[in-house]
Amino acid sequence: MLNILRKKVFTVFLLLMSAHSGMSDTTITYDGLVYGKATQANTSYLMKPNAKTITTAQIREMALGCYVTAIGGAAFKLCESLKEVSLPSQLTEIRGSAFWSCRRLLSIILPPKIENIGSNAFGDCYNLSAINFPASLKTIGDYAFSNCVSFTTITLPKSVISVGSAVFRGCTQLDSVNIQSSVEISEAFFEKCSSLTTVHFTEPTATIGPRAFYNCVSLSNLSTLRSVETIGAYAFSSCMNLSDLGFLSSAKTIGDYAFQYCEKITNVTMPRNISYLGKHAFSECTGLQSVTFPETSVRVSIRNNAFEKCTSLKSVTLSDYVFMLYDSVFYKCTSLPKITIPASVTKGIGASAFEGCTALDSVTCLIEEPYAFGKDAFKNISPKCVLTVPYGKRAAYIAKGWTTKIFKGGIVELPAPEGIQVLKVNRADKDTYYDLEGRKIAHPEKGNIYICKGKKVLVK
Repeated sequence: MLNILRKKVFTVFLLLMSAHSGMSDTTITYDGLVYGKATQANTSYLMKPNAKTITTAQIREMALGCYVTAIGGAAFKLCESLKEVSLPSQLTEIRGSAFWSCRRLLSIILPPKIENIGSNAFGDCYNLSAINFPASLKTIGDYAFSNCVSFTTITLPKSVISVGSAVFRGCTQLDSVNIQSSVEISEAFFEKCSSLTTVHFTEPTATIGPRAFYNCVSLSNLSTLRSVETIGAYAFSSCMNLSDLGFLSSAKTIGDYAFQYCEKITNVTMPRNISYLGKHAFSECTGLQSVTFPETSVRVSIRNNAFEKCTSLKSVTLSDYVFMLYDSVFYKCTSLPKITIPASVTKGIGASAFEGCTALDSVTCLIEEPYAFGKDAFKNISPKCVLTVPYGKRAAYIAKGWTTKIFKGGIVELPAPEGIQVLKVNRADKDTYYDLEGRKIAHPEKGNIYICKGKKVLVK
């Protein structure tokens, strides 16, 4: 009776140990490698080696009477002596952390049916110098190849439809990348790839995720990047060799700190559809000389410190669709000589917006109904700065705090307009002509200037 009880206890112990270890009910061992059978498919998968000291892994084509189609999660994790692996031809999946921290693994050839590579699958494989991505590959998980410091070049095939975060983060020797898929560049995708100089995009890419190229200090060529609509926070921060921003033309959102410290950028023309320019987006871009916001149909909000300490900035053109200048937006832009604030800036000029712009000696503000600007908005500007305001508005500006204590060069008004400059008309009157005194003209004469469709026109 005691022996029977002991056997039952031992059987329960084995079952508990099997459940705890993640081993399936059906396993088999070949050449020191343990295989299991999938419960929902007629396939097998490599579970683990019998010892972490394994140096070579020859994975079988079949086990338990069916094809081996997967490498199990964490199968070779921390097998730091592993140098060579041969993968079976029917393999479709390498699961999470399968080869994580196999620091002596030199190379691996992925078979032609691979579809999924799991999170951290090859993370911290410091000596893995190259890897092929078959045309069957569909997904790559988070951190899949992070800190593979020996990688030099990568090609992502067109078949890839989904990539996780930080896939190649910290691949410090990676020099060039060819992306043939239209997959979005996810968060921290190439973060700290300090040797990366060129990324070639075959297809359009709509999203550049947060920190996607953060601290890629050698990055200079993104000429093939196009159709980008969203640029995440810190996406190109500290890319000190990046100069050509032609890929901005389609952007709608530029995130916080997106281009901070990009010191080789000299000229920026904002995209016509941009509605959000984030905090510190171009702060401390010390080589930046000109910024232009073109006419657009979208209202633009320029957030806090967007161009802070751009010490070479000499020209800023703001369109009539800019409606808010947040705090410190041009703080300490010490080379900026003049600025025109369009009438559309009706939501305010934030605190310290132009503070420390020591060369600023001309401010033209076209706002018709002036308001008090934020604290220290024009503190420490040029002592010769002249403020120019709309005709007849000098007293109103002074009443709101725009005084000669701040604009020590004086406050002047724009000249009085001669006749009517623009006349608003109903759509029904779109072809009606008015003279410059606002009188409707039945028969406009050649050579004369009239108002038509709300604008001045010369009749020819």
